[in-house]
Amino acid sequence: VLLKNEDGMLPLKAGEEIAVIGLFAKKPRFQGGGSSHINAFKTESLLDALEGMPGITYAQGYDIATEEPDETLISEAVENARKAEKAVIVAGLPDSFESEGYDRSHMRMPNCQVELIRRVAEVNPNVVVVLYNGSPVEMPWLGSAKAVVEAYLGGQAVGGATKLVLFGEVNPSGRLPETF
Repeated sequence: VLLKNEDGMLPLKAGEEIAVIGLFAKKPRFQGGGSSHINAFKTESLLDALEGMPGITYAQGYDIATEEPDETLISEAVENARKAEKAVIVAGLPDSFESEGYDRSHMRMPNCQVELIRRVAEVNPNVVVVLYNGSPVEMPWLGSAKAVVEAYLGGQAVGGATKLVLFGEVNPSGRLPETF
């Protein structure tokens, strides 16, 4: 679902210098917990789908083991974003934040991701945020992102599907099942 596309930020164009940032770009959160959890034989990440494309750099940016920002990871992401034309941050909710077995006590994203988005936007105004999550989230950084794609938990081929949306090969014409 395309939530925002200011200044025609999307679709991205092949050959642009694009900083891809976020652990979920390499190790996507593609399914929920509890009874929806399966053992996928192969999972395609966004980085897998972008392999071989010129102009792509990657930085992890955050760790899902903690909510606390890691200055080393953020600094690497900021440097990549500073050198790029556009920055694509793949963020969202880790398994520990949501599942069918309990209610969420808040709608925040992990602090490390919120700080990462803030810091990257300080050095690159052309920020695209892709969200991998199973429920609504607060977006205090929304004014800093020119484009936001809600990809939800897209299954084992989520990386290829995300690439198709980001590069305009398919229309992100989904609809939200809830309001946020």
